[in-house]
Amino acid sequence: MGRLRQFFRLSALRDDLETRLLAREYRALLLDDHFEDGTDRELQSRCAELCSEISSRHYRHRY
Repeated sequence: MGRLRQFFRLSALRDDLETRLLAREYRALLLDDHFEDGTDRELQSRCAELCSEISSRHYRHRY
């Protein structure tokens, strides 16, 4: 059950990041002025954390 819980947790994190990246992209398209509110750095940090967590897992198929 732990692997399934991990899968759903990582899926939820991915969905959250995707939503936030889309919102950032739409905001950049709609606004003429680009302003730095820390969102870029926060999203980069979250993506890096998620990537390192995914790559640190060694999933092995059970036969």
